[in-house]
Amino acid sequence: MKKMISRGFGLTAMFIAFGLFFINAGKKDDRQAIIQLLENERAMFNANNFEAYSAHWLKDENALFLYSGMDDYYLYQGWEKIGKNFSSYLKWKSENNVKNYENPNDFKYHNILVDGDLAWVNLSHYDENKIEKDRRSIVLKRFNKEWKILNVNMLNLGSYGEGKFVVDANKAPEQTHVQLKDFPKDQVFPMIDGWGGMCVDINNAPAGTEFSPLLKGLKNDHCQVPHWGYVVKGAIRMDYEDGTSEVFREGEAFFMKPGHTGGVLEDLLLVSFGPEEGIKDLVHHFETKMAQMNP
Repeated sequence: MKKMISRGFGLTAMFIAFGLFFINAGKKDDRQAIIQLLENERAMFNANNFEAYSAHWLKDENALFLYSGMDDYYLYQGWEKIGKNFSSYLKWKSENNVKNYENPNDFKYHNILVDGDLAWVNLSHYDENKIEKDRRSIVLKRFNKEWKILNVNMLNLGSYGEGKFVVDANKAPEQTHVQLKDFPKDQVFPMIDGWGGMCVDINNAPAGTEFSPLLKGLKNDHCQVPHWGYVVKGAIRMDYEDGTSEVFREGEAFFMKPGHTGGVLEDLLLVSFGPEEGIKDLVHHFETKMAQMNP
């Protein structure tokens, strides 16, 4: 009898061990499938392929996309709203020949938890200097035996560091006012700096001028420096990274949020102000581009 009981416990332990083995193996396969899904989803987004991108999502009212950064915040609830916004954005990227590439090696998966037909993923995206750009928390659901994205929460960590420009209004120069006609004439963009940590510059350009060629090589090929100013003459179109656009016209004060490009609609005379630290780097980039275009 003792031998039979002992043998029974032994068989039970063996079955439990095999059961745990297959459960763990199944979860490992799920993790690999989830990572592959997320890498494919990013690749299709960067390639502006909305149909392929959308195939990775669970298309129901519980789907959610939340983005938060220093300069922007948006929440899309339900696939109808998510799909509409991302379709519009990827169409804009495609029409403007904007394509991105993200190296899978720049992503680190901190945790993947699988529980039945639900999974939770926490990962980070790093830049070329191994500095964390954003942190993502993703919920997936198994649908028809395939994993689909249900929720994405993205915190843009890089935007907080990029937006910290130093302005010290107590450091005022001797000259605190100047006629526009007296601005320096030997610069790509006539500019005066040293005004309490701010720069003031003049943009004088004919209709049809596009700024995108000068912005190539900046983050996402867009200017990431904020500008405030006044349109003295003409009109200028601003195109933002989020797919929106707006027009500033003669007689209007304006704010250009970071992440913009654009073009001149009517012969333009514009005065703008921005943080000295960012504007100087921007003008240096312009000068380099101009030299490359006119060797």
